[in-house]
Amino acid sequence: MTSTTTARPGTQTAIPSTVVTVRPTPAPRPSPIPTGTYTISSGNRTCIKAVMGLQLMGQNTQKEQMESVIVNPNATQTSGSCGMVQSQLNLTFSGGFVNFTFVKQAPSYFVSNIESRIQLSSEGMFYYAALNEKLFTTKLGNS
Repeated sequence: MTSTTTARPGTQTAIPSTVVTVRPTPAPRPSPIPTGTYTISSGNRTCIKAVMGLQLMGQNTQKEQMESVIVNPNATQTSGSCGMVQSQLNLTFSGGFVNFTFVKQAPSYFVSNIESRIQLSSEGMFYYAALNEKLFTTKLGNS
């Protein structure tokens, strides 16, 4: 027995095609920056409480690319001072430091200075300072 299929004139038969969508492999996500809580107190009064993850970056001029240092809060020493108008938060870690100066100017406060020094792999120490700025301004009682 033979089986035959006849198509009417003017009609087309098509073989169904299967479309496969290939999604690109996602890029690996960088490790999250560990968050630390850094507190400066005077007696029983806390004047600074900073909850943050720190990644400091500097330009490597030899390689013409940015390098970064991730600050490990578990290996960071905290120091500073509380003042009526100005308070300091100083963080020292393997490979450098970062210092913040907070200024209270009613009805708000802000970071006026940031100084940092970090060790870059091939360039030695990289120093950065933002002086006499009004960074991260917010109302008193907020963060």
